Amino acid sequence: MKMKLYINSELEISRYSFADSRVRKDIRLAVLADLHNCMCEDGGRKLFSIIDGEKPDAVLFAGDMIDALEDADPFPAFEFFRLLHSHYPVIYGMGNHERKILEGYRMERERRIVKTGLKSSGLKILSNSYKYLGDTGIKVSCLDLPLSYFSRFEHPELKEKQIIESLGEIDRSVYNIMIAHDPQFFETYSDYGPDLVLSGHMHGGVIRLPYLGGLVSPKLKLFPKYDAGLFKRKGSTMIVSRGLGMHSILVRVNNPTELVILDIKKKDGKAPS
Repeated sequence: MKMKLYINSELEISRYSFADSRVRKDIRLAVLADLHNCMCEDGGRKLFSIIDGEKPDAVLFAGDMIDALEDADPFPAFEFFRLLHSHYPVIYGMGNHERKILEGYRMERERRIVKTGLKSSGLKILSNSYKYLGDTGIKVSCLDLPLSYFSRFEHPELKEKQIIESLGEIDRSVYNIMIAHDPQFFETYSDYGPDLVLSGHMHGGVIRLPYLGGLVSPKLKLFPKYDAGLFKRKGSTMIVSRGLGMHSILVRVNNPTELVILDIKKKDGKAPS
């Protein structure tokens, strides 16, 4: 087992609240990102109990819930997914690790395991697709970018037209949430115009420094602009989760793992109890 080092990194719950006139029913969402098979040694029962204590109406996965490593063991994570999905609706957005496995490049064994695990847990990863959250007036779209956009070196430019081709035009009659794993393209996301973008990928910058924020991105860039927290541009808000696990750089310093809780309410409505 690889050594994992957490320093001052106990799980924290970050809470956000939004209100919009298009929302027809108050809803609470739990948002998980970047689990990377971590926190599941007990089949995820401890993590589930924390989520269950928040009484969400649905759970959203913002990508990289599993690891695209040949020696990774995803079975405990899928046990957690099965437990979670037996109690709550789950929408699973694509991350670069899921994409790498499902594209199958030299990962045939891992792809078979993941497909079996998804089937056993009753989940499907949404790729450039969407779901409505019941009759709440909220639409959740899941953007799936090719692996070339996650390159540590050069990557293609993402344009609004590409998002429209993937997800269609924004439906302004509903409140739009877009799961987009990599936050670095927020300018383009906000040009497209969702009300709320949910991202992860940055692991909070791995090491967080006072006043400076996260130190390094997965692309090994220092002080990434969108490391964690809330950002606004045009009419869009983006929440970047610090994530629940780690990979490759098995360290988190002053960088608590994070569960995001969203309360999305009818305009002038009361907060859910």
